[in-house]
Order: sequence, then structure tokens, then C-alpha cells
Amino acid sequence: MATSSSSLGSTLVLCLIVAFFVTSSTSNPLSQVCIKSKNPRFCLQVFGLNPHRSPYELTQEAINLTLTNAFETMKKIRTFLDQTKDDNLKMIYASCLDYYQSATDALRRVEEYYYLKEGQYSSVNAIANYVQGAAFYCENKFQIIPGYIYVSTLTEDNESLDISGNIIVSAVDLLFNSPPLKK
Repeated sequence: MATSSSSLGSTLVLCLIVAFFVTSSTSNPLSQVCIKSKNPRFCLQVFGLNPHRSPYELTQEAINLTLTNAFETMKKIRTFLDQTKDDNLKMIYASCLDYYQSATDALRRVEEYYYLKEGQYSSVNAIANYVQGAAFYCENKFQIIPGYIYVSTLTEDNESLDISGNIIVSAVDLLFNSPPLKK
């Protein structure tokens, strides 16, 4: 009995997601952003099913969520860095910490220099792509030491950062085609 109720629940969730994406895309910026992202399901989980946000609000929210997650990952990296005795892992974690720090610094510049508010969307897009690169390079650090094979302890975090950066790219893409903000 539990199996049929869980499959009914899964079917209902799937139907809700399909219905969400089928709604008129001009009135639903969230569906436009999520459908263009690498992982629409993750995008919807992050934003929820509230379509009543402007492309600008979605972009700002995506930046804030990405920053929050990156800061949490930086805490985790610092813990790993403090706890490991392996010099190679220390180097890997230090590099990852640098990548995450530069990604968060770049995201904070979006606010500091008013890139989003002033409509400098290409700058926001470049920063979001940079964030995705930081995730990629951190993950690859675990594989570059000749003669050593390390299983990344940051794979999920790096995937999350990559997908979050991609959601920002998708949201900015929508901003390029939206009317300018009223200031």
C-alpha cells in the first residue's frame, strides 16, 4: 500500500512540474529561467513554485542563494583544511578555498558596482560564468596530482555551485529580453 501512495505522490509532483512549465511563459518568468537551466528540478526546488517574481527579482534571488551556498561550502573547506594531515589534500583544499573566495568576491561585486541595478547584464553574465568555472576547477583539483587518486569530498557542493551559476546565467538571459527597470 505504501508503494502505491508514494508512486501516486511522485506522479502528482511530476504533473505539477509539467503543468508549471506549460503555463504561459510570458507570464511566468520562473518557468523561463528554470527550463533554460542545467537542472530544472533543482531550479524549482530552490525557487519554489511561486511564479510571481520579475526576472530581476529572480536574478537577485539566484545571486543571493549562490552566495549563501558558497559561504557554507567555504566553511566546510576550512574544516577539511584544518583536519587533514595530507599535504596534497591541503593544497587541493587551499585551491578550492581560493576558487570559492574569488567566486563570492565576484558575486558581491554585482551589488557593489550596481551591475544588476544599472542593467549591466553582460557583467552579471560574465560573473555567473566565472562562478561556474570556479566549481569546475575546484572539482578538477582532486584529479591533478600525479600518482594520487583522491575522491572529491566537494562534488555535491561543486555541482550545486555550477548549477546555481547556470541559473544566474538563465535569469540574466531573461533580463536581456525584459523591459528596463524603472529607477
